[in-house]
Amino acid sequence: MPNKQKLRDSLRALDVAIPGYVEADKFYKGTFVEPFQSLVMQRLLVRKEVNYKAVLSAVPVDAVVEKLEIVDIQTNDEEMTDFLQDEVWKANQFQFVHKTAILAAEKFGDAYIFMWPEYDHEEQVVTEEGAPDADEPDLVMTGIVACYQSPMKVRVFYDDMNPARKTHAVKRLKTGKGKQERAWLYLDDGTIELYETPVNKCGIDDFEYVEDVDNPTGQIPFIHLRNDLPYGCPLHKNAYGPQNQITKFLVNEVSGSDFNAFPQRYALAKTRGTSTGGDDIDWSGQDDTVPDQDDNVVSKLVSGPGRIWDLSGFDSVGQFSSADVEQYLKPLEKAVQLMAAATNTPVYYFTADSTGGGTPSGESVRQRDARLNTKTDWQQKLLDSQFDEMLYMALELAFEELPEDFSLSIKWKPIEYVSETEKLELVGKKIELGIPLEIAFAEAGYDEDTVKEWVSGKPNEQELLRRVGILSAMGDAMQKLGTAAALGIDMSNVNEIINDLLGDIAGLREEDVPDNVRPIRSA
Repeated sequence: MPNKQKLRDSLRALDVAIPGYVEADKFYKGTFVEPFQSLVMQRLLVRKEVNYKAVLSAVPVDAVVEKLEIVDIQTNDEEMTDFLQDEVWKANQFQFVHKTAILAAEKFGDAYIFMWPEYDHEEQVVTEEGAPDADEPDLVMTGIVACYQSPMKVRVFYDDMNPARKTHAVKRLKTGKGKQERAWLYLDDGTIELYETPVNKCGIDDFEYVEDVDNPTGQIPFIHLRNDLPYGCPLHKNAYGPQNQITKFLVNEVSGSDFNAFPQRYALAKTRGTSTGGDDIDWSGQDDTVPDQDDNVVSKLVSGPGRIWDLSGFDSVGQFSSADVEQYLKPLEKAVQLMAAATNTPVYYFTADSTGGGTPSGESVRQRDARLNTKTDWQQKLLDSQFDEMLYMALELAFEELPEDFSLSIKWKPIEYVSETEKLELVGKKIELGIPLEIAFAEAGYDEDTVKEWVSGKPNEQELLRRVGILSAMGDAMQKLGTAAALGIDMSNVNEIINDLLGDIAGLREEDVPDNVRPIRSA
């Protein structure tokens, strides 16, 4: 029996959540509207579409998201590892998509990944005995679709007594036929009910049951990415207020900037009615000047050597001073500090000086980012469990059963800032302890394909340790060269030299090696 009432209640809950997502998107992209206390001032300042906004409310989101990146997936079963890396991660371009999903989860608070197996008929082979049986060939799974879904289109619901258990989900899309919309209700027993509205209607009460849809997953096929439980909250929500302050101060200052270049002037006369002199284009609302040949009315008060301005009839002239810029800049700086404090984001993330003066050491960066790293670490733990759920669902769809001792590990890029020298020293120590080369380099954040290229040919452990030691020394030298470049020293040839050295060390060069030199990597 169709669960029409549950669908309608679910769609209403989705509608209630959408305005919060829309607001979060506006404060991330800078499409929010400047608030006004006075309708008169709003009409005066918003009559022309001029954008003076400086969007800093996106910084708290970007500061966390840039630290969250999956660099490797490993299991204790080689076949399943290859399946996850090739058939799920790479096949769905998740090296890029997972960053989009993480950004959405932090920006909106919620994001979803849709999991769905793809099937095709098994290819039949003609043998020497003749053609295959006339029976229709069996369906076989050819892949798994994993794609990001917007929280404005999808919502998953949970048991009030057990917030970890999904009870149902709903998805709503337009069909492209007039106002018609289509909705799917996903139940925890694997049932999927399809509903549609008439072509010219799109209200919640207009949805009518159409049919049940086959569900090869046997469960609710959505993975809920969120930064809190059971539902998330925009990571930059506490930045909305300071952002409105920044916008107000900045727009007011820039809107009055014309008066800095062209101050408001005035002329005083004892008896204004008897004044016959002056230049009306500059001093009155009347026009007694003569247009030029292009019909442009020009002022007779022209500056130049030997010129005299006729201001007959006026006792004194002057101009009004423009507003002091400091009265805008100081509150602006305070608003930025408030945003940093409210979002646990270091102030220097909001300023042009990202280093805080000079070239910072790894330790100083870690100290300044301590609160931000604590927040990011919590987000990483939540996301790790959610991506873990996604990968397990993919394995359950592809394999009949998993080994009893099966384990899965997701490797993330280090949250804390680590200099290249420190990173390579750590890699060397891990290799000394017997950690496999690929894992040691992957945990350090190096790209999987690059690592495979480095370790191809399997040079001996001693050679790899020597290579890591050389890279570590080069990392220290490169840091010093960076300081020299900041001091203005000409570094035009340094990049080429460094690239050549790195190529030699990595053993990636194709040139012949002299007989008396042992190659780093076999050809």
